[in-house]
Amino acid sequence: MLNFDFTKEEYELIKEKAMLNAQLSKILEMKIKGYSNVEIAMAIPLSERTLSRRLKQLRKKIEKVL
Repeated sequence: MLNFDFTKEEYELIKEKAMLNAQLSKILEMKIKGYSNVEIAMAIPLSERTLSRRLKQLRKKIEKVL
């Protein structure tokens, strides 16, 4: 399982190389800052199920660039 423990430089690199859209960038930023899935879902706003799908997409994109 992917750990979202990235530095600011790593975050910027991932964002650029994975070509993340605004929503996925915001989700990644919030995960790095330690927000819970419920907090992220409420802030974006998304259902928790949709957030789970977005996190799965995000993990795949990050794994490709790392």
